[in-house]
Amino acid sequence: MGMFQRSDASAVPRRILTLPRLTAVAAAGLLVSATISLAADKPTIATKPAKHSSAPHQVMTVPDVRGQLFVFASGTLEDGGFGWKVRGAVEGYPANVVVSQSPQPGAHVIDTGAPTITLHLVRGKGAQLGEPQNRSPYGASLIRRPTHSGSK
Repeated sequence: MGMFQRSDASAVPRRILTLPRLTAVAAAGLLVSATISLAADKPTIATKPAKHSSAPHQVMTVPDVRGQLFVFASGTLEDGGFGWKVRGAVEGYPANVVVSQSPQPGAHVIDTGAPTITLHLVRGKGAQLGEPQNRSPYGASLIRRPTHSGSK
């Protein structure tokens, strides 16, 4: 009789553990199928208007990153949707400081994907460690200025 009780005791936890596992697998399956469905729907809706109507009309304002440490300036530009490149004798080490940029701060440019802002740096007080980063990691696109002059 003791053996029979031991058998029942071990069978109950197995059944209890099976139900949460089954629920977790079902939930994961639903989540994956919902994610795939949403991902399949969104590109068709989003890409058509972006290519035809909104891309030529999107105007971006160039932020002012002069005087900032390069590590913060590059982050500001990337967060704003811009690409960047470093030109000049001083390379893109985090501790270096931006002394000039092109186009100038406040300039309006067309959103061509990641309009390129050219940065000129001076050596900062920190150490020049690691490899310099002289181009944005996500690529950059050409600068295009808005052609319409009558409106903003």
